[in-house]
Amino acid sequence: MEKLTQYLAIWGAILSTLVLIWDVIKYYKDKPSLRVQANQRALVGPLKSEHKIGIDMINEGKRPITVVASGFKLDTESDENTATVFDPGLPKQIDEGQRYTTFVNPETIDTSKILYAWARDATGQEHRSKRHPLRLKT
Repeated sequence: MEKLTQYLAIWGAILSTLVLIWDVIKYYKDKPSLRVQANQRALVGPLKSEHKIGIDMINEGKRPITVVASGFKLDTESDENTATVFDPGLPKQIDEGQRYTTFVNPETIDTSKILYAWARDATGQEHRSKRHPLRLKT
């Protein structure tokens, strides 16, 4: 009977360790995750087309995320190295698998100075795009 108790204790310890590992993995996979991309766009309408820069914010996580601001980090020597984009649609809650795009007029910013695009969520975390997102690939 004593051996059965030892086997059950070992089995309980192994099982509880596996459950703990599973909970830790689930915690990290369940967090909100925002992917930020910037690209050139042509918005085509019935009367005219416009050239715009789009900042795409894609929720790749399992939880909704609220975006409160977006913009660009600029490669300048002055203190004015962050450009925040005015978007009346923000703050915006983005659910799992959804995207939201902010459009910027390219005449208002020098695209060669853009280091990366960014989006800030309601918790204050800044999510960034890849570096030099609008640079032409050669």
